[in-house]
Amino acid sequence: MSTSTPRTPVPTPTRGPGRRNQDAAAPPGAAPPARAADVPRGRWVGPAAAVLWAAGGLAALAVTLTGGTLAVGDANDLSFGVLTPVPGATLTPWVAVLGLVGAATALRAWLGGRHGLVARGDRALTVAATAVVGLGVLALTDASILARLGYLPVTLVMAPFDPVMRAAFQDFVGAGPLLQVALLAGGALLVASTWRFVRRAAGACESCGRRHDGHDHAWTTPEASAGWGRRAALVAAAAPAFYALTRIAWVLGIPLGFSPDDVADLAGDDGWIAALGLGGFALVGAVLTLGLYQRWGERFPRWMLGLAGRRVPVGLAVVPATVVAVAVLPAGVSLVALGLGEGQLALTADRWGAVGPMLLWPLWSVALGAATYAYWLRRRGTCRTCGRG
Repeated sequence: MSTSTPRTPVPTPTRGPGRRNQDAAAPPGAAPPARAADVPRGRWVGPAAAVLWAAGGLAALAVTLTGGTLAVGDANDLSFGVLTPVPGATLTPWVAVLGLVGAATALRAWLGGRHGLVARGDRALTVAATAVVGLGVLALTDASILARLGYLPVTLVMAPFDPVMRAAFQDFVGAGPLLQVALLAGGALLVASTWRFVRRAAGACESCGRRHDGHDHAWTTPEASAGWGRRAALVAAAAPAFYALTRIAWVLGIPLGFSPDDVADLAGDDGWIAALGLGGFALVGAVLTLGLYQRWGERFPRWMLGLAGRRVPVGLAVVPATVVAVAVLPAGVSLVALGLGEGQLALTADRWGAVGPMLLWPLWSVALGAATYAYWLRRRGTCRTCGRG
């Protein structure tokens, strides 16, 4: 019978800061060293916002000083927002001011909080400046961007066969739509950069928001976000479903919230194609929104050959949902202002189906943004910047 000599355990050498399993002996609440390859993750948001707003502000200033006019207000023939009646020459200098304020705010959000905590008053001032710029963006943008986004699938299909659709597609790349897209992109980048600044200034990870002391907010846990995210997703799906219901009813000849004569004119002018396209697009969006809390939103369903059972990439749901939420907000705000006033888009008893569903769009935007954020909180996993998760 042989005996074996006990062997002394040999320590396993570590592989540097890039190792996923950090030192178990680290004190509780201490920030684990970040992986070197992942440190720049998301760092492009701050400089991108600063460059975009600085370039836009300087360009608008140059147009103002040379006596030119930007495609805003009545200078944008494709616009139907609250500022459409205002002369473009009057709005152009204010666009320059907005751009320069946005550039200064973006620089503060990008560079602030890198060398220690920042006072709450300083953080509040930066957030307030971002809110002011955001309100300016909402005033200068309108529902035309969302309308073009909704018409895009139908336009792409019909453009090769219909000269009217080809002309409509060319309008997508006009000065007015491109300026509004730039404003929305700049506003979204500024909000994201400010959000990262607030996290960083408060001593949290700027990428995931987890605090270095481990005292995270209870509502950000996967369990909590699953609950309020589900409610937000249901609200976000109801708004486009209501819109789709009215448009599809018109295609079927049912005057739901629309006069019978208008429904007949819609069919006679081939407007049913656009109504069906918009209604179908909204209905698909409503169904996809439900995936933000359903199991098939995390793993591809069985009927999807080649993808069945695989994990749905987080970005595949978060990116398009965020784009829609950003585009819906200015559209909803402008349509609410127009619907409560007087004019072609005013809310009346015989046209409530045309305007009424769109009055819910600001709520749709906020609910969709909340549902998307809850989905990201639930699936974010281990942060590749700070190593927590």
